[in-house]
This record gives sequence, C-alpha cells and structure tokens, in this order.
Amino acid sequence: MRTRDRILKAALHLFNERGEAHVSLAQIAARLAISEGNLWYHFRTKRDLVGALFAELEERIERNLSREPAAAGGHLADFGDYARQSFRDIWEYRFLYRHRFDPEEESELAQRAADLAERAHRYTERILTEMVARKLLAATAQEIIELAANAWIISRYWVEYLQERHGLVRITEADLQAGVKQLFALYRPHLTEAARAQIKAHEEPRKLARG
Repeated sequence: MRTRDRILKAALHLFNERGEAHVSLAQIAARLAISEGNLWYHFRTKRDLVGALFAELEERIERNLSREPAAAGGHLADFGDYARQSFRDIWEYRFLYRHRFDPEEESELAQRAADLAERAHRYTERILTEMVARKLLAATAQEIIELAANAWIISRYWVEYLQERHGLVRITEADLQAGVKQLFALYRPHLTEAARAQIKAHEEPRKLARG
C-alpha cells in the first residue's frame, strides 16, 4: 500500500475512533511509525486529510447511487442494496457525519457536503421512480419527493440512532438490514400487491425455520 493510502487509512480509523478534533498529525504519524515530515509531504494540514477522506466518501456514494438497478425485472432486493451500501458508507466514514462544517472556516467542504446531500436526494427520487416503473410502488411525483426526503433522513441517521439508543460500538450486517427494513416500513403504504407478495414470500421460510 502506498504511503499516502496508509496515511488515509490510519487517519480514518483514528478520526472514527476518537473524533477528528482529538487526533493530531503527530498521532497519525506515530500510528504508522513514520516521521511527521513524511506525513507532511502528503498532507500539510489535518484539513487536507479531511478533504481527501471526504473525496473518498463522495466517490463511494456516487458509485453506489449511480449504478443501474438490476435489469431482471421487478425485485425489491435490487433496491434494498442501495440502502445497505449507504449505511456501510456512513458507518465507515462516520466521523464526517458527526462533523458540522463551518460555512465560514470550511466553506468548500460545507458546500460539498450540501451538494452531496442534494445529489443523494435526487438519486433517491430516481430510484423510487424506477420502483414505480417496475410496478413495485404506487406513488405520485409529489409523493416520491416526500418519500425521498424521509428516506434520506432514515438513511442519514440510522447509524447514529443505533449508537445513541442502544450504545452500539460496532455495526453488523444485521444492523444494516434492520435499517433497510425501516426504509421499507416507510414505503409500505405505497407498495403494490406484487411487492407485498415478494416480502411475504421472503418472510415465510423464516417463520418455518423458527418452527
């Protein structure tokens, strides 16, 4: 792994673990057993590090939400994958979601954060529109806008909810799947009979397994 990538990986771990405000460049260099001068060659300030990690998050979110749903027809599972990956991204870069960028001191990052939220809203609307086209959802254009806003709120704060209510320090795939269920609980009044049948068919084997 290149030194720059090692620095980013170590910084991400420490920022998530302790909070960015409580981690110095010296501590990151010590974690990697490199000199501060070596770290400065790649990142002059902590803000440079935060900006580079934010760029990584932007790329991951863009890659997740811009991919096309599977072409094999109307399956709810195609759309649950978007949410699961969003929860993973939020968890893995959680220090950025705790950080409130100052519009004066960090104007560029504050604008990028606002742009990212806006893109996420637009992508969610596109996904819901695709669910309507595949006969999985029955919703008007205005209802799609409203559902997208509420879906974004659930996606954005699900991980924090788990931490604050249940004190979790590790998030599992089961926790991510529980977040997907919360999203589909939001969509439930708008799901078509075909979509409800898929949910029932998915849940039935579990009931049988539990006896």
